[in-house]
Amino acid sequence: MHTGRVAHRGRRSKSAIAAAVFVPMRNKTKLILGALLVLSGFVIALWPHRPPSPIPMHSDKSASLPTTVDPASERFTPSTGKPLPVTVWKAPANPLKKVKDMTIREEEAMMAEIKKQDLPAIFQTMLDAERVEHDDLKQMHLQTVFSNALMDKKPTPEFLEQMYGFISNRANSEFERQLLIGALEAAASKESVDLLLRIANTAPDDQMRKSASTLAGIGGLGQDGPELLPMLERTWRETSNLTLIRSTASAMAKMGAPSGIELLVSAALATDDRDKVRQQTAFYALQGVYKGEAVPPLAARLADQPPTSEAVKLVAPVLARTNGPDGQTALVSWLQTRPENAAPLVHDLIRQQIRSDPFDSAWAKALEPGVPFKNEENRKAIREALDAYRAGRQRGP
Repeated sequence: MHTGRVAHRGRRSKSAIAAAVFVPMRNKTKLILGALLVLSGFVIALWPHRPPSPIPMHSDKSASLPTTVDPASERFTPSTGKPLPVTVWKAPANPLKKVKDMTIREEEAMMAEIKKQDLPAIFQTMLDAERVEHDDLKQMHLQTVFSNALMDKKPTPEFLEQMYGFISNRANSEFERQLLIGALEAAASKESVDLLLRIANTAPDDQMRKSASTLAGIGGLGQDGPELLPMLERTWRETSNLTLIRSTASAMAKMGAPSGIELLVSAALATDDRDKVRQQTAFYALQGVYKGEAVPPLAARLADQPPTSEAVKLVAPVLARTNGPDGQTALVSWLQTRPENAAPLVHDLIRQQIRSDPFDSAWAKALEPGVPFKNEENRKAIREALDAYRAGRQRGP
């Protein structure tokens, strides 16, 4: 088909040449013009014409794309209507070479070039890695490239709509839609989390709603900027989606921001039984707290509480497992003020010391004679618990 179109252009050009040759030449000017016409006919006939490559359609990967992103197509800004500049990645000299056959340097160079593209082009390249090149490993690596790009490059409203449409469209394969959800979760940016929440609440596909609701990794991958917390807190308060209740609670616990921790502690210690789901969810989510930023709201809950209170049973073990010295200092300071014998609790807390050595914390300093205790039995309990901890460590493998 392509060859026929070129040949047809060639025959038509030869007719033009013949007509130009047999026109009577009355002067030099017409002779020159005729020569130019001959030359232009040859150029047109020989110029290569390439038809646009069709988007491959695979029944197993279902590539119906009403919201497809083509890196070669023009995209327009709503304000100016001018096409956005697109950096198109050039395929390697050997398009059949798979990522598994590349050296590390070759793969890194290729991925670095792809990351220079705009977000829609990177997304399309991720899809084409399997659809066109049948390279599953490359597609998985490009998911990471795309999620990292989402952190660095703010997606336009138009592209956010395209991603929502892609995930909502059942004509696209479930694998590719899950691949995109995974990239949004890993990016954990304000825009990507907002899109995940929208999918979780409004997508027509029940499976995609469930997948987006998990918010996997949010709060636990280091991508937990302050702009995410209000979104998570609002969702926690307002949603009736059980998966979102659990995932937002887990994310807030891992982030450790004081306002989120206070929200969870208040729910976990609620006594009115009006919302058992949130109460139990908050209790279990708090077991995942580890950041030192969470210490102030937790320590505040210990004030004036006896060792047997529900607040102490919930908060004290969480403080014992936090990173850094602040959690241990808060616990020892509270024990110094208690008139009750808290020996059983002390043994439990020191036994749970899994993130730092208790001998390098306030527990060991509490044995110094100058540290006051309202009940000396609590100092004695700390000494005995530390001795047991040391003995257990020495008996270890």
